[in-house]
Amino acid sequence: KDKELAALGERIFRGGMVDRQIPACAGCHSPDGAGIPGQYPRLKGQMPDYTAAQLTAFRDGVRKNSLPMSQVAAKLNDREIKGLADYIAGLR
Repeated sequence: KDKELAALGERIFRGGMVDRQIPACAGCHSPDGAGIPGQYPRLKGQMPDYTAAQLTAFRDGVRKNSLPMSQVAAKLNDREIKGLADYIAGLR
């Protein structure tokens, strides 16, 4: 694994990117990725390709069922999405 990419994913998941108005994933999906039932889905343990595909679909306007996720994903580049997907896959 690319340690720099994993560190980037962890930074975004835990603290967001304030300078680009990207909130921390943990704020809605919980610090361990368990989600909040009925509000925010569980992320931890998702396969990285699936997570990356969903974030890309939100970013590109293909997936439209969550305005907040579309707004957040619109600010992420491919490297950031890959880092997040890899980090989320390792949450337990």
